[in-house]
Amino acid sequence: MIKSQRLDHGFVEEILAEPGGEHLLTCWSCGTCAATCLVRRYEPAFNPRLVLRRAGLGMREAVLSSAEVWQCSACDACYPRCPKQIHISDVMKAIRNIAIREGYERPGAAARVDTESCIACGLCAAACPYEAIHIEEVASNGTGKLAAQVDANLCMGCGICNSVCLSSSISVEGITDQVVSQDIAALRRQPARGALAIVCNWCLHATTDWDVAQNPPAGVRVVNVPCSGRVTPTFLTTALMQGYDAVLVVGCKTDECHYKHGNALEQGRAEVVGGLLDLLGLEPERVQFAWIGALDRGRFPALLDKLAADANALAPVHWGDTPGYRGEVPAYPSAATAPRGEG
Repeated sequence: MIKSQRLDHGFVEEILAEPGGEHLLTCWSCGTCAATCLVRRYEPAFNPRLVLRRAGLGMREAVLSSAEVWQCSACDACYPRCPKQIHISDVMKAIRNIAIREGYERPGAAARVDTESCIACGLCAAACPYEAIHIEEVASNGTGKLAAQVDANLCMGCGICNSVCLSSSISVEGITDQVVSQDIAALRRQPARGALAIVCNWCLHATTDWDVAQNPPAGVRVVNVPCSGRVTPTFLTTALMQGYDAVLVVGCKTDECHYKHGNALEQGRAEVVGGLLDLLGLEPERVQFAWIGALDRGRFPALLDKLAADANALAPVHWGDTPGYRGEVPAYPSAATAPRGEG
């Protein structure tokens, strides 16, 4: 039961006055945004309609203290479907701005920086979809130096910063280079030849596609990552060196990335990987890329079937015979993966 004496009507005015919050009361509470949003796959309690409804009623404490106001990634997948053409992400950002001013903090993991090893190249700041990273002067070993610093309230924990860092100085707990590499290696310890699919958490919209990712066909192993933009060329070459016959990276379709532009970053890497495979004398089918949109429901199983067939048709790689192999995992500089026109 909601008691009227506990409602703060001034809270509504605060949101309306905040940039992006002017459409708070425009919402019809139809629930189309909630039906579209994939955050509910991982956080069933997340419901943008309820957040805006409570905010519109003036339920200040309930709204500002909730985890839900921090979970919108501003992908704006709901915007084209909203009958009132409201950018829900803008309203949620307005509410978060008020929460930050009142001392609330975003829950969950955020990127952390090893300031001693950071070389302040700025690639992480250029690649961050949320402008959560800045280069600042910090204290280190009794002196000052420039290093990346992260605003944890703006960070969404996508790990894209880690994928472009030249010194591996920035990472998000749970999706570090070491953790992802261990996940790939752990799957490869299973017997027999096979293929690997590295799949973005947000590109599979249909429940049936997601079920296939959890129970892939024989000969295919699946590793999930927060975003295709988290996948570096080193992950791919490492997988091939560990015995996978072919690797597939699956991300969101252009303009549908959950983290704004992570898929564009990976599309640029796809061009880089093609040249790397050619340098090593490997077939282009060894590493494949696919981009799945919201309307591509049911396409994922066919991609895995093709991957398995291609892997079976390829001979095992004998690394000692490849022209570009020098006894270690082939890698490509992260600098080549920075977003174009951004640093």
